[in-house]
Amino acid sequence: MEYRLLPLFNWMDLLLGAVVLYGVYVLLYLLRDRLGKTKRPEGFRARAFNVLAAALLLYEPTAALVLIVIFVFINPGVHGLVTLLIVAAGFSRLRDYLSGRIVLFTPLISVGKRMKTERYTGVISRINRIGLYLQTGEGLHFVNYTSLLTQGYSLITGKDIGGYYQLVLTPPEDREDPLEELADRLTTTPYLDRSFRPELAYAEYGQDRIHARLSVREEKHLTELLALLQEWGYPATIAQR
Repeated sequence: MEYRLLPLFNWMDLLLGAVVLYGVYVLLYLLRDRLGKTKRPEGFRARAFNVLAAALLLYEPTAALVLIVIFVFINPGVHGLVTLLIVAAGFSRLRDYLSGRIVLFTPLISVGKRMKTERYTGVISRINRIGLYLQTGEGLHFVNYTSLLTQGYSLITGKDIGGYYQLVLTPPEDREDPLEELADRLTTTPYLDRSFRPELAYAEYGQDRIHARLSVREEKHLTELLALLQEWGYPATIAQR
């Protein structure tokens, strides 16, 4: 007796599934982005941001897998073969992508953190789905996530390999929106490394302190930046390097 796989879904099921899954993804992404802009270094919003970021890391491949299953069972024979060919052709990139879900699952790795790999030591300047970019004294280097898992890496602090700092600022009392004003002023500051977007947030309790995460172009620019902040009325101290 001949056995034949029968279609379980149709193209309308695939379209509907894609719309629903993408809609949920957009909502989660917008919520995470909103929390990222308003979260403080600690507290409920920071914890909610970390949970949502981890959930998105799992949701993305899960949604893709659901759509692939629907696609395959529209026409199991042909679509199954097509899927196998695509997976085989892009296996290295797929492996990097899945490795990235593992590496990025904890919030330890983020832009601005110092990282040491087997070949490079530098500051993380960009993160994408298959790897990240390290800014070193020799330039910008791409490192894929598979290499990070197989060769290992470490996050380091206190070494003179970059100009990334966390500052605590005291805003002036007579400003209507000191956080927005400070963000606008920093966009024209010549001392900052434009590879990193400054992150500003009020302290956990009240608005009498502003936490800033930023990177200066050179170590010697830090003194000039602190003097400039003092001139603007935002005296600052270094919280962490």
